[in-house]
Amino acid sequence: MNDLKTRKKQGARAIRHRLGKVQVPVALGMTVVWMLLFDGFQLRTESLGIALLGFTVSVAVMLVFPLPPIVPGFRFWPVQGVRMFFYVLGKMAVASFQVTTQVFRPGPPVRSSVVSVRLRTDSDLMLVCTSITVSVIPGSVIVEVAQPEHVLYVHVLGAESEAEAEKAKADILDLEERIVRALGTRENIADLEAALAAGKGNT
Repeated sequence: MNDLKTRKKQGARAIRHRLGKVQVPVALGMTVVWMLLFDGFQLRTESLGIALLGFTVSVAVMLVFPLPPIVPGFRFWPVQGVRMFFYVLGKMAVASFQVTTQVFRPGPPVRSSVVSVRLRTDSDLMLVCTSITVSVIPGSVIVEVAQPEHVLYVHVLGAESEAEAEKAKADILDLEERIVRALGTRENIADLEAALAAGKGNT
């Protein structure tokens, strides 16, 4: 009887230990990716179910395959977070229209460029967040991520001239700044401010 109680206690401790390894911010990020994959951000009755299923799958994956803790993690700044959210939505809407126009306009095929952008913070988490956000905006695809230099190589549709390539780089750096101010730690924001003060850009 005592052995059974001991095993139950050990089992309960093991479950609590596993649940303690679930990183809610990471699970929420995985849920966002799940929603994007299954087009769950449309206003329809299935969207809530898709979100709940995505979060459940994310937690299950983290229980079966525990991830190392993200250090130093991130911090959500509500005002900057709301600004970033609407900025990304606006960029997605404008980029969707631009890509549609480029695809259906008559004339020669649309040319593209691969641009390299050196990010201004050393946070791997900010690098991942920026990479994912750039990828979900139509017309831009991450080709390669260089570590530890924190350089993104991005394929940009329609960037035919040097001026358009430079504008694409500036847009990506602007997006990085908004992400860092919305989700970065105080150290990440300080690194960004120092880079801006030093006039650092891309390579």
